Parts: sequence; C-alpha cells; structure tokens
Amino acid sequence: MKRFLLILSLSLMCAIESIAQVSSGVEFVDSLHMHFIYRGIRYAFEDGQKSLYVDVNYNEETPTKVDIAGKIKIDGKDYPVKRIGSKAFYGCRNITCVTIPNEVEIIDSSAFRWCVNLSVVRVLDNIKRIGPDCFRNCTNLRNYYLSNGLTSISAGAFRASGLMSIVLPNGLKDIGAYAFEGCKALSTVRFSKTVRTIGKEAFANCWALSLVLLYDQVRNVGEGAFMSCRSLKMVAFSKLVESSVRTVVSADAFAECKSLDTVVCNTSRVGKVKDVVFHENSFRGSPIKYENIIYGGKPVDNPNAGKRKKGDPEFEEDEILMSEDNAERLRTSETVKRGRKDVGVQKNPKKKKK
Repeated sequence: MKRFLLILSLSLMCAIESIAQVSSGVEFVDSLHMHFIYRGIRYAFEDGQKSLYVDVNYNEETPTKVDIAGKIKIDGKDYPVKRIGSKAFYGCRNITCVTIPNEVEIIDSSAFRWCVNLSVVRVLDNIKRIGPDCFRNCTNLRNYYLSNGLTSISAGAFRASGLMSIVLPNGLKDIGAYAFEGCKALSTVRFSKTVRTIGKEAFANCWALSLVLLYDQVRNVGEGAFMSCRSLKMVAFSKLVESSVRTVVSADAFAECKSLDTVVCNTSRVGKVKDVVFHENSFRGSPIKYENIIYGGKPVDNPNAGKRKKGDPEFEEDEILMSEDNAERLRTSETVKRGRKDVGVQKNPKKKKK
C-alpha cells in the first residue's frame, strides 16, 4: 500500500512539473493546479475546467497596471478568461489602470471595490453583466465605457465613485438601486431610450448633475431616485412613440433638489389621463410646484423641431446636453409661461373665500 502511494505521489509531482514546463509563465499555487498565478494575476479554473476566471488577488502582490489575459495556454490548450470573480481586486490600492479583454463577459460583485487609485479601465464591448458594488468607492475613476451588450446595471455598481460623466448604452433596461448614488462629481448622464426602470436612490446625492432627460420607455422612477441632487435644474420626460406606457414617479424621486425649477412632460395625453404620474411627495423639499409642471409639447425627435419658434418649450436631445445657453433659456420664467399657454395648461385657480 505504501509503495502504491509513493508511486502515485511521484506520478502527480511529475505531472505538475510537466504542466509547469509546458505552461510558460504559469505558477501553480496548489497541488491540484486549479489555482495559479499568471503575469502577476491569480486565476482559477471553472465550468468543468473549460474556462478561467480571475481569482481573489491581494494588494501587496498586485501590479499597478493590471492586464487581464484573454486566453492562457496550459498544457498545450488555450483556456478563455470569461469572468472577473467576486472581490477579485477588492481593496487593491496599488492598481491605477485595468485592461479587460473581449473574452471577459462578467465582472462580479465588488470586483474592484475600494480600488481608490484606479483611474483608467480599458474595456471592450463584450461585458454583459456588472455585479453589485463592482466599482463602489473607486474615487479616482472618472469615466467608464458601458458596452452595448449590457442590459442592466446592478445595485451599487458605481456607488460613491469619482465618475464625472456616463453614457447609458442602447439596450440597457434597468438601473439598480444606489447604482450611482453619491457620485458627487457626476455632471452628465446621457440616458438611453431603452431604460425602463430607475431603482431606489440610483442617482441620489449626485451633486453636480444639472439635467435629467428621460424617455417614454421609463415605467418607474424609483423612490428617491434623484434625491438631493442639489444642482439639478431641469427634468424632462419625452414621448417618442404613441403607446400606452405610463411613467410612475415614486415618492421623494426629486426630493431636496434645491435648484429644481423646471419640469417638462412632452407627452400626448395632458388631461385627466397623463403619461407621467407623480407621487404626491415626488418633489418634497424642492422649489418646483405641481401647478408649474408643463404637460404637452412635441417629442424630442420630432422632424419639425428645427422649425420651432424662439421660446417654444420643445427641445432636442443634443441641444439640451450640449448647449448650456439653450437649457438656461428653457428655464426662464418667460419661457415657462409661454409654453404653458401654447399647450393650454394654466395654474390651478385659487378658490375665492366665501
């Protein structure tokens, strides 16, 4: 029996040595060679040893610039790296730059959380899922490219990060709770026309955000979604196609937005049945009043938009996002009054005292 165990042990040692020789640059860290280090990054096998994922790394051994491998050759066979695992680089303060190859499809929860010096993420167009708290507390991360294959952003994905601008890709449907909460430098968000839900406090405490332009596919603006966005001055809901989709704006969605003075709903229904319905506490602590909400107007993509007269309440997406002068013009009280008159909406008359 002892002789058999000795032969088996020697056979395993020879097998591991053989693999190590064939797999240049691979350093196995366990006897079953399921986990290994390649060019300073830890990886592991998954999916029945058909693919790899980035394993948990440690700050003291992680390089400043992380280049995730697309494929790694082991024992003569190429294995694709499809996933960056949960907490793969959690708290790795060394990292300043990360390059993610096209083979990677998933970035798991808290993968880069507390990477406070991470400022550059080079990522291709194949990421399908970003896990919860993935880039949370990455305070030096200014920009991030969201790929077109992304359909949802998980809860807290970029919470309290240093993002300054973000473009939400076409095809994105759901923005999770707290996804961008506390991004105090975030000044520009280009919402896609496919977004359906905006989660609880998704953009709360984004102090630099001044404009929110949403489209008719949005079905729910969650509780406190834009709460305490202190620079937010204008909110617009634009209807692009004729449909029965109704947008429900939850309680405290725009609460404590101290600069908010214009809310425009470019919708087709302006009577008792409205395409945008606000909770009675949607604007708690904000200066905007329900009677000052403008209903009606033309869609953003209206082909006749270029023929509008100066002062009309309709507007185009690019002008709103790129022209501060145009946004300022639309915010003036004179324009609001003219727009209200054009669409037949007036302030509710005060009841006379008997």
